[in-house]
Amino acid sequence: MKRKRILISPNGFKECDDSVTIAETMKYYLSDIKDAELLVRPISDGGDGFLNVCKYYFGGEIRNYKISTAYDDSSFECPVLYCHERREIYIESAEVLGLKVIPKHFRNPLKLSSKGLGELLLKINEEIEQKKISVNKVFIGIGGTATIDMGMGMMSELGLTLYDSSNILLNVIPENYLSVSKLEYTPIKLPFEIIPIVDVDNLLMGNDSGIMIYGKQKGADEMMISLLIKGFNHLLNLLKNNNLVYITQSLSGAGGGIPAAIQLFYDSSVIKSKNFLVSNLGFAYHLNKVDYLITGEGAYDIQTGFGKGAGILIKLFYSNIEKIFLVCGGISKESREELPEKIYPVELQSFFENPAESIANYKLGLKLACEKIKGELNF
Repeated sequence: MKRKRILISPNGFKECDDSVTIAETMKYYLSDIKDAELLVRPISDGGDGFLNVCKYYFGGEIRNYKISTAYDDSSFECPVLYCHERREIYIESAEVLGLKVIPKHFRNPLKLSSKGLGELLLKINEEIEQKKISVNKVFIGIGGTATIDMGMGMMSELGLTLYDSSNILLNVIPENYLSVSKLEYTPIKLPFEIIPIVDVDNLLMGNDSGIMIYGKQKGADEMMISLLIKGFNHLLNLLKNNNLVYITQSLSGAGGGIPAAIQLFYDSSVIKSKNFLVSNLGFAYHLNKVDYLITGEGAYDIQTGFGKGAGILIKLFYSNIEKIFLVCGGISKESREELPEKIYPVELQSFFENPAESIANYKLGLKLACEKIKGELNF
């Protein structure tokens, strides 16, 4: 009898663990299945856990740089992954500007800046000039950010300055965008290509924009969202009128608009997380070579359909696989009702009295989920 191949490819579970640990834990609990080959291939769509996944696939070393926080003048050590043989660096924006590094009482998007990311790029450049590292490409996994500043804070470290009507220099944070009367940009050339990997397909502006869809989870109420949209439009018009950048119609709204700034000022193209999974992480190789897929993430809802990891794998593998097991902390009622017959959902919350208990005991939840999976396998 031919051994069945089971691909274990979860995304990270926020507030629980990264995808590498989740995948290895599930493999352990499924290891007693007979006549099966378990393939562990954790995923990241650019959000939390991106560095761990890249290190799992590419190797390399973690290097730490001291940069500014998003909320005040304090600083902290931020990790990046340096792959010497590939001459590449991987940055996880959630480690720079994420909810996990910004205390709750500072999470006001109007007052948060992505300046730390600009500082990080400059420090990488400094080490290249000092011949400590050799880098051709810097990949930035975009996701899990707390900032919504269109990447202008980052650009304030890379040559952009903003002034009010009295020619007074403004702090580059969103609450000041509507006060900008003049801006100047002195380009800082970097010796590497900057490549954002975006976890969602939402554009910067318009219906279903990144601000509209993800603003509330970053702490923005309706009034803030309105101010952010007006501020972004104001800056885009100023940039266009001053011929400082080439304005495109497809600016990314992921990560509070950070990729948009990289598109505008560095003429960079974004990589969608689907392409990163298929090409960079090698999932194209597995498309017709596995019988079952186990994927999932902390929360599965309407946002998953915009380009999140689990949703990507479901679309990739659905037509060529016997069954997909969707293991999540929770699945929204709307999403659960729309799941096709071939997808078998398992919610960790169903094993506990409330979500907080399921988070605190997620390893037990994974064990129970794996028991259910074993009961559903057709061999």
